[in-house]
Amino acid sequence: MKKWIAVFAAVCMILSLSACSMDGREVHRLLSDLAGYFGQSQITRESDLIGSRSLAEDAYTGEYRADCDGDTGRDVIFGGGSIDSRELHIYGTIQGDCGSAVVRIRQNREVMQLEPREDGRFETVIRCTSGGNYIMVDYAEFHGSVELYAE
Repeated sequence: MKKWIAVFAAVCMILSLSACSMDGREVHRLLSDLAGYFGQSQITRESDLIGSRSLAEDAYTGEYRADCDGDTGRDVIFGGGSIDSRELHIYGTIQGDCGSAVVRIRQNREVMQLEPREDGRFETVIRCTSGGNYIMVDYAEFHGSVELYAE
């Protein structure tokens, strides 16, 4: 944590010294890139995923599929850090024989859990504000399948 604080402080110093020569768009792009860089550290690496992910337009959109045989763990699938707002349509299905798989959405400090209907389908639209926004699946000895889409 101390390392990230030191990096952030150094970036702030660089910005304060160079901001006079940068226009507003350049400062916005630099801050956006910086937030994105730090936000990606929370996303589960491809090689560590329980399921498989394919991204669409950016780190916030795409599809995710998992066929599980007693898996336990957490896949942080989509999201990241951003200074921009965006709206996401999140939907999919959870079909399981035993254990549990829960879709959770973290927006900065708030966490919500998507409750599937009786047929296993879930759906919501969220408004991501600046900060950290993540879509994840938590597994506990889950036997079944998960399909998740974010558009």
